[in-house]
Amino acid sequence: MKRCLIVGAGGFGREVLSWALAMANPEWNIVGFLDSKTSALDGKNMPLGIVGDPATWEPQSDEVFLCGIGDSGTRLRVCGELRDKGARFVSVVHPTVTLGLNASIGDGCVVAPHAVISVSATLDDFVLVNIAASVGHDTVVGAGATISSHCDLMGYARLGRGAFMGSHSCVLPSVIVGDFAIVGAGSAVVRKVAARTTVMGVPAQLLFKHEE
Repeated sequence: MKRCLIVGAGGFGREVLSWALAMANPEWNIVGFLDSKTSALDGKNMPLGIVGDPATWEPQSDEVFLCGIGDSGTRLRVCGELRDKGARFVSVVHPTVTLGLNASIGDGCVVAPHAVISVSATLDDFVLVNIAASVGHDTVVGAGATISSHCDLMGYARLGRGAFMGSHSCVLPSVIVGDFAIVGAGSAVVRKVAARTTVMGVPAQLLFKHEE
């Protein structure tokens, strides 16, 4: 049995622990968190503690890793650096998730309770699909993207690398959301969203462009 470490001990990391324990995976045993903030679990009454810093951790062959970082950019950077050192990331898929035929889930993903990953949908590595979110048929979700709770990414849509969908937002069928774009909570995206922009509203309108 592999030793399993959760990268990130903030609120999302603690959620990942809860969901991973519900999986009862026989191939690994969770032994603790990696976090640069040693006080991250103070007062949280968690059953496991922080055992190291991801920046200095040297992955071993008997270890696997779960990604517990909520922010897309930080998730890609920190987990990517660990993987470059040889870390093997596994995914959390809660037992209540609905998985369609031919759905594909990459390494280091987290699919939260009651989410739906529909037929032939593809999640790249380090994707977060939060509680009760829906990823439609034939969609493609780029590495490190975040789909917040109660979102609806409809059929054939594309969500770019590191992109973010706020809670209760939706992307209509076949619409493309660019890399590192942000869709504000409650928005309805009806047309293409350029990379590194923030949109919000019904229908979603451009708010501003991000610096590289």
